[in-house]
Amino acid sequence: MRSLAVFIGLRYSSGRSGSQLVSFLSRLSMAGLVLGVALLVTVLSVMNGFDREMRTRILALVPHITLQPWAVGESDWQTLQGDVERHPAVLATAPFVQGSAMLIKGGLVEPGLFYGVEPVAEARVSTIRDYVDLDVLSTGSKMVILGKALAERLGVEQGERVTLGVPQAAGSQNVRFVQMTVAALVATGTELDQQMVLMHISDAQALFAEPPPVSLRVSVTDVFAAPQIAWELASVHGRDFMLKDWSQQFGNMYHAIQMSRKLVVIMLLAVVGVAVFNVVSTLVMVVNDKRADIGILRSQGASQGDILRIFLSYGAVIGAVGSTAGGVLGVVLATFIGDVVAAVEHFWGLQLLQSDVYPINYLPADIRIPDVLAVCALAYAMSLLATIYPAWRASRMAPAEALRTS
Repeated sequence: MRSLAVFIGLRYSSGRSGSQLVSFLSRLSMAGLVLGVALLVTVLSVMNGFDREMRTRILALVPHITLQPWAVGESDWQTLQGDVERHPAVLATAPFVQGSAMLIKGGLVEPGLFYGVEPVAEARVSTIRDYVDLDVLSTGSKMVILGKALAERLGVEQGERVTLGVPQAAGSQNVRFVQMTVAALVATGTELDQQMVLMHISDAQALFAEPPPVSLRVSVTDVFAAPQIAWELASVHGRDFMLKDWSQQFGNMYHAIQMSRKLVVIMLLAVVGVAVFNVVSTLVMVVNDKRADIGILRSQGASQGDILRIFLSYGAVIGAVGSTAGGVLGVVLATFIGDVVAAVEHFWGLQLLQSDVYPINYLPADIRIPDVLAVCALAYAMSLLATIYPAWRASRMAPAEALRTS
């Protein structure tokens, strides 16, 4: 009798028996569950994509830790470099000089932050070589590499000249103007493109009447351990050098992504909850529609457990089909969401994600199978729980009452 009860439940869930309204509501509740699960999987994959890009792209470009001298004047950065590299969690170090400048091209002026780097050493602490060839920078070449977004605002192309106005001291009105050639443009797809200005470290020092002290950039084995490593280095070098880690500049952004991920998951779980509520409503109508069937089955010897299994099977089918189809649809949507957004941007001539507002200017997706399975399992479990009460009410229905009111 148990197998017969399951068979009847599967037949009811197919929508081939009963009133057209009940059949329509059955399909509608299943479609709602599919849509809710698909949206949750897609959005969760996009938020995972932002998290991945933050870790593997942005944090691979910016300094994990920087050491900058407190005092103005020359710093013994070579000795410092040797001491820092002896720390077991430090991968590599690279010297750099930084400063503020106004970039001028024709009548356009843009603020920028320039970095003087040593190309070979910089490649050891950053993934910048994945986007541009640093070998175009050499001693005395007066070449610069500009972020693509910054270059577009200035209207400057590769090979053209741009003027840098560099303040000679903090609070000083003495500004030195130097013309430099744009050797290359770099497009990382991140907010760094808005202000990136790279040059050789010797050219950066030559911009000042009194060369600024050399700072040190540090790459560590575990980027999320950078604050702890910076504290350990500060306990030794903090008197002479100011230490900063990436979390002081990008920490708020990273935590905002994590918080947004949690909030979005909660909101979309509410959408799945609404779809599950539709399952309850549909099952209640099915029970009312099948009163005569329930009465006949009970009069033929079906137990309360058999009636319970019939309607639990009904809810199990809706949950299984809805969660599985929703998971598959969500994976498909997440796989092509970047291409779809890019096509929409190209067709309408829009830029939906601006790197001056968002950390990246494209929509990433990172499909994690454990997350997909967890969403599908949760939706299935919610569907099963939603069927318990209507199924219990159906099993408690007396045969005579079911036949009399049908």
